[in-house]
Amino acid sequence: MRFLSTGAQGANVVQLQQMLNTLRFPCGREDGIFGPATEAAVIAFQKSHNILYDGIVGPETMTSLDMASDKEIHDAKEVDPTYNMLKSITGEQVSQIFPLAPIRSIEAHFPIIKEALLFWQLTDIKSVVVALSTIASVSNSLSPHEEQITRFNTSPGGLPFDLYDYRRDMGNEGAPDGERFKSRGFCVLRGRFQYQRLGQLIGIGDQLIDQPDQVSKVSIASKILACLIENQEKNIKSALLYHNLQSAYLHINHDMEGFDRFRATYRKAMLLFG
Repeated sequence: MRFLSTGAQGANVVQLQQMLNTLRFPCGREDGIFGPATEAAVIAFQKSHNILYDGIVGPETMTSLDMASDKEIHDAKEVDPTYNMLKSITGEQVSQIFPLAPIRSIEAHFPIIKEALLFWQLTDIKSVVVALSTIASVSNSLSPHEEQITRFNTSPGGLPFDLYDYRRDMGNEGAPDGERFKSRGFCVLRGRFQYQRLGQLIGIGDQLIDQPDQVSKVSIASKILACLIENQEKNIKSALLYHNLQSAYLHINHDMEGFDRFRATYRKAMLLFG
């Protein structure tokens, strides 16, 4: 069984229409044609079940409709490029997205990034493109970034990152918290609160409080990025349905820093893959 969307026809669509009508999400005649009425009924069903309402009968919707077994859904995902794009992406394609990245960085870092996305089951095209675009927002080399001194984080003649030292919104408690918990990794991540929360989310407890430099490791940076996307996956994809890239970005990062690079990379990658 394949996943279904507008334009699909055949026995599987008839089954879908029968199921929708039975569940009192009327879609009209059960004619085996996935048209506007069927799409509207699918969206209503998805909203009712708190599923991403994209009008596509993908894995989660198919499971909720009880239309296929786990094996059938798994097999369908394997052959559907929308859901398994991560498995087929090549280093050459990544280099087109990151034209300034050294080949050695792509060869060394992308397999680690890919492993983290696979672990959190972020294999579909939008999740992968969002991940790569988020990395591009802070790094053009596919390497973890490390925040540099600017007038926004360091006072004139002051110690590095002293303007962050007492930022209550970041959870910082005084020097040298500003420098210890500056932004690192594959996204905009700064402050004691963030380091503590994300360390716990990826399963390493308070290690990032004791050793914040770990965020500069590709393995840790990749886990944090994948975890952030997985944690906000529905919100991110809902924003993307309405082409609201700004909202999608803010579900990963907490300010607009780097957004222009994210937007440009997202559009470029979607053209490349889509």
